[in-house]
Amino acid sequence: MKYEKIDRKTGGAGKEFAHFVKVGYNRARQVTGEKLGTVQRTDYDREFQDLCNRVDKHSFWASMLTSKVELVLQPNPAYRFEDFVTEKIGNEREIRHTYTEQLGICMLNAGSDMSSSDYGQALLIMGDYENRVGESEHKMIRAAFEKFVKPFMDSASKEGAINSERRTLTALRLDLDAAKNRVRAAKTADEMKELEQFVDEAQKKFDEQYELCREVLEDRDRQNAAMVVHLEDFCRVQVDYFKEAHELAIEMEKKVLGRPTKGKDMRPRKDSSDEE
Repeated sequence: MKYEKIDRKTGGAGKEFAHFVKVGYNRARQVTGEKLGTVQRTDYDREFQDLCNRVDKHSFWASMLTSKVELVLQPNPAYRFEDFVTEKIGNEREIRHTYTEQLGICMLNAGSDMSSSDYGQALLIMGDYENRVGESEHKMIRAAFEKFVKPFMDSASKEGAINSERRTLTALRLDLDAAKNRVRAAKTADEMKELEQFVDEAQKKFDEQYELCREVLEDRDRQNAAMVVHLEDFCRVQVDYFKEAHELAIEMEKKVLGRPTKGKDMRPRKDSSDEE
């Protein structure tokens, strides 16, 4: 065989390389045959497949939900990207004013500049309350990130190891099916007997990895089910924020509508004697 020629020319390193090439070739051939429907393949049992589907669905929707919650918490894409990079390098996210806080600060500045008018006094009152609503929003954003976004991000960071085990299982499954198909194609009893040894070895490796993957996926499935507590936390965080924001808005309306300067002309008047 051509693989044996490589072995004789390059020695031990060549054997490893030849084995790597041979395994890769057999896997590629098996994948191609499966797509064309010309070879048989080992199917996972229904329970295992359902387990894989549940884990995959949770992973997909967890990623979607996390991204949408982050969009609500920080609408600015540039800031979201900056926060993402900051998290990746292990630093804490920058504390920024929310848009509501920025509105409140703007109203306070405008009110201070026009404080001698009724309009300016109304701005000062609203600015103070908008700023307080913004502070409440800031607390909600921080709490939502810690109680919802971060746990989901931490959970997603562990998916790499699980996916690695699943890829290994797929590779071993291809090795097993390729070995079985070579046995079916054997032309002599001796050749079949020799190839059956490779099938036994491949079957053993596959079975061990199959059970390992099952255990890993079952553990992940239990963890995914437990993630519902973070949804409950996120719900409570929003309830607390909207309750406080509503109370502040009602109080702001009363203060603005009942301000002492309402309906009064606070513009300085010229004395009649000055005109003369």
